[in-house]
Amino acid sequence: FFPSLQQLWAPPKLSWLLQGHILSINIIMPLTPYRSKTGSYKPVDQVLLKLWYWLSLYEGDMLVQQVPCKRSGEEAPCTFWYLKPSTQYCIRTAAVGMA
Repeated sequence: FFPSLQQLWAPPKLSWLLQGHILSINIIMPLTPYRSKTGSYKPVDQVLLKLWYWLSLYEGDMLVQQVPCKRSGEEAPCTFWYLKPSTQYCIRTAAVGMA
């Protein structure tokens, strides 16, 4: 348990790319108050090493797809497949593995 960290971190930022019926999401991890050896602030995934996110895709109130997302910049983007044209979706993030 990291009380100061868990109280100070912001939600991740998402960047996305839509190509046809495929939506690719990259997660940009929030920074923590902890500093690296170079003096820059560490992203939360470098402090909580088991941290990852579930991305959930909703159409209205209905859950359509869920994908796991790992650390930013280290893996391929998280991808939602088979999206319907002219449909509004909502993406929600949930942090997992903060132990």
